[in-house]
Amino acid sequence: MPYGKWTDDDIAKLKNLAGKVPARDIAAELGRTLGSLAVQASKLKIPLRCNRYNRGTSPEKPSRPAPTNR
Repeated sequence: MPYGKWTDDDIAKLKNLAGKVPARDIAAELGRTLGSLAVQASKLKIPLRCNRYNRGTSPEKPSRPAPTNR
């Protein structure tokens, strides 16, 4: 099934969500395949890597749990 051309709204959503939301979730939101999303992001030079510190509202890094002795 062809998905059609990328609309200005689709591109705006991609730009807004990239780096904050996992790529598979963006693809689902836009009704696109992960491959299609990756190609379009590459064309627009938009990195899809999700920075875990960008997702939350707190700018602080989460603390690491104490190591366990096994």
